[in-house]
Amino acid sequence: MSICPIEDRLALEDLTVAYAHALDSMGDVADICACFTEDAVYDLSGIGMAKVTGHSGISDLFTGIFATMSHQAHYLSNFAVTAYAGDTASVRTYVAGTGRAKDGNQVTVNGRYYFDAVRTAEGWKFARYHMDFLLPVPGALAEMHPGD
Repeated sequence: MSICPIEDRLALEDLTVAYAHALDSMGDVADICACFTEDAVYDLSGIGMAKVTGHSGISDLFTGIFATMSHQAHYLSNFAVTAYAGDTASVRTYVAGTGRAKDGNQVTVNGRYYFDAVRTAEGWKFARYHMDFLLPVPGALAEMHPGD
């Protein structure tokens, strides 16, 4: 692994923050998709939710999520570039997230995001994403997103 130049590190961190901001805006799913390659793998199977592929899968997933949610917030910390090879990189960041569904269910998660990123003509994009939990999550997550 080579050392990640500061310009790339900052661009990767900005992309990670843009993703969290798009999640919390709960608006246009295109803002979420803009953080990912067209063929990205978005894998939430490790936390009991969906694994989808591509912008259409990500868009469908978040259209459903946003329809059920009234509020959400994601706070990122401990950002690290864990691998770097010029035009590819891996990123890990901790996340504390909370959400409230329209039916009143609430959930708080404490976990880590893992991204594999590639340099594209438009800049860095995520090609693969998954997450894990650092603390157990109550059943409310499944209640808020059944069938995802």
